[in-house]
Amino acid sequence: MIPLKLETLLAGKTVEQNRVEYKEGWNPNDIIHTICAFANDLHNVNGGYLVIGIRAEDGIPVLPPQGLPENRLDSIQQEIFQYCNLITPRYIPRIEVVNYENTGIYLIYLWCSAGDSGPYQAPVDVYAEKGKRKDKRMQYWIRPASLTVAADRDEIAELFDKFNSIPFDDRVNRKATIEDIRRGYLEDFLRDSKSSLVDEINKSSMQDLLLALEAADETDTGLNIRNIGVLMFTERPDKFIPGAQIDLVKFNTEEAEGSDDFFEKTFYGPIWKQVRDVLDYINTNIIEEKVVKIQGQAESERYVNYPYNALEEAIVNAVFHKSYREPEPVEIRIYLDSIVIINFPGVEKHISQEKFKTGKGRARKYRNRRIGELFKEIDLAEKQGTGITKILRELRKNGSPEPLFEMDENRSYLETTIFIREGFTKTAMSEKVSEKVSQKDSQKSEKREAFFYDLLDNKILIENSDMSELEKTRLARLLAYVEQLNGHKRITSARAAKILDIQQKTAARLLAKAEKNDILESEGKTKNKSYKIKNVS
Repeated sequence: MIPLKLETLLAGKTVEQNRVEYKEGWNPNDIIHTICAFANDLHNVNGGYLVIGIRAEDGIPVLPPQGLPENRLDSIQQEIFQYCNLITPRYIPRIEVVNYENTGIYLIYLWCSAGDSGPYQAPVDVYAEKGKRKDKRMQYWIRPASLTVAADRDEIAELFDKFNSIPFDDRVNRKATIEDIRRGYLEDFLRDSKSSLVDEINKSSMQDLLLALEAADETDTGLNIRNIGVLMFTERPDKFIPGAQIDLVKFNTEEAEGSDDFFEKTFYGPIWKQVRDVLDYINTNIIEEKVVKIQGQAESERYVNYPYNALEEAIVNAVFHKSYREPEPVEIRIYLDSIVIINFPGVEKHISQEKFKTGKGRARKYRNRRIGELFKEIDLAEKQGTGITKILRELRKNGSPEPLFEMDENRSYLETTIFIREGFTKTAMSEKVSEKVSQKDSQKSEKREAFFYDLLDNKILIENSDMSELEKTRLARLLAYVEQLNGHKRITSARAAKILDIQQKTAARLLAKAEKNDILESEGKTKNKSYKIKNVS
């Protein structure tokens, strides 16, 4: 439903005239151009509204409206969706059919909020009458005033500057509302940051606090939550921004991925809380200290297997520099002799690997400027460009080996490896990790795996599926794994391949077969497709 009632819009007191377009009838070319122009939102007014079925004189709607034939309402909506697919990047407005004052006069009401992925362009002709040649040239459409026109060269450059200058974390999230914000997290953050807004906590509404933090935008329809608000103050940012979580896995044997002996945990919640929680977990379960008495020396030598400050910086960097456009979470993989932190993508291509490894590389533009600003306020981040230098300093201070930074040629990922300090054996580490893995959890996992196998056995027998015994065993293990990571966890073919130690193509076929048998349901396109358990209890 569109938040702004049509009656309020028609009254003309809430929305500026140049943000509203009235059309007497269905004219595909004009209407798609206007939708595209509102999405481009040249002047940052948050798009606009389109009403089909009303004639206007000098921009003022003529009431009562003429309306649209009732038998054309469905087909017009279908055509709007069809022609909106010609807008590049794809953009679909919110659409609503309105029975004007319950008079049987029907209107189609569209809300075209400002797009996040532009600039947007659409063909000159999305539709051509019979006998007329269709002009397929793509144009960037804008509304410099109350008319929709094709942008000239300077205006196109302005559009690109506009969209390029808005980092993802500062863009509006169209899925989230103020109801998704948790006031407790907001207040905790403000208190930790010692912000001047602390004094306003008991006096100001949540809306005012979000606006003051620039975590939301006020519009004529209410409040638009920005991505930074979602990431910092919602219970489950990953529900609105897939991949906004930290996945941790501990391997208990040298075989690591080749063994079944591992433990996984996913950290949800506001991203600053995720960082703190995962660091608390590592500090409690992984970090060990040794005190060595040196002969002839009054003071003992103290050192740890992994220096906390180095890990903190590496994890903060991963969360800060991750692209939240990509559904891949930050990964922390704890081996017997190292801790690996992976984030997607890697560093910018202009930074050489040699400069990066020594802490001399500097980004030209930061991917998530707002995350950096707010992390600094609660002492999770320091000055820009100092992260690698701090990691190196803390490792050297502890006597630890140099870290390893790995990335591919396309810089699609950054893998940071912190090695265990000499003096801590793999066996000791293995025993410690094993002690921390709950025997109860392990037994529960085995029981759930058996449960899923029986369930699959019955379901597949009834439905006469072609799934083999090996596939059932693998799928049961996979379902138990997904359930252990919380029912909301999704899995990709790449991750399934790692868990089952099989080829990704084999894992993809298994997941597709499970979906076909109504066991899993998928989301996303082929490249980024992920799966979750469907109707299993």
